[in-house]
Amino acid sequence: MQNEEGMKELRKRVVKSVAAVARVSAQTIEAKDPKLAIKILETLSLTGSIKKTEKECGVSREALKRMCKAHKEIIGDWREWAAGEAFLLKERVQALMHKKMDLMEDDEEQVKKTNLRDFAQAASMMSENYLVAMGEGPKAAVTVNLGPTVEDVAKHLQEIREKIQRQMAEKKAQAINV
Repeated sequence: MQNEEGMKELRKRVVKSVAAVARVSAQTIEAKDPKLAIKILETLSLTGSIKKTEKECGVSREALKRMCKAHKEIIGDWREWAAGEAFLLKERVQALMHKKMDLMEDDEEQVKKTNLRDFAQAASMMSENYLVAMGEGPKAAVTVNLGPTVEDVAKHLQEIREKIQRQMAEKKAQAINV
């Protein structure tokens, strides 16, 4: 509830900031296309990348630099809000992971089916999102190749054992028939 109210307040401040710049100069993006200006501010705030914003919004680098200067406080507030949201989400995911791990302690079958890399990946992604929102850490998305579960590996090993046993039995049968 507080997060929604905080976002509404932030949006009001963004609109006021865009309107203030639009009143000063009719030639700015803020005056010509306020919705695009708000989208630009959001993208700048959440990605922290002029290059990415330039590609996504189709606006020149010079215009983006001017907007960064004109709306510096708003961009900072938006980043702070995004960092807070990322932190809360990270905390919630960690709490859910702890609950899941506690439940799994009692169920051996569930432990076998669960890939611990899934937990590690979720925790890593939440931490990266938080760091990016704080203006630190990697700016690019990191993809992780998820491996097989313990159960999948055991099944595969069993199939290999059975195949080897069949081949050995065939060789013994051929040796007897020779």
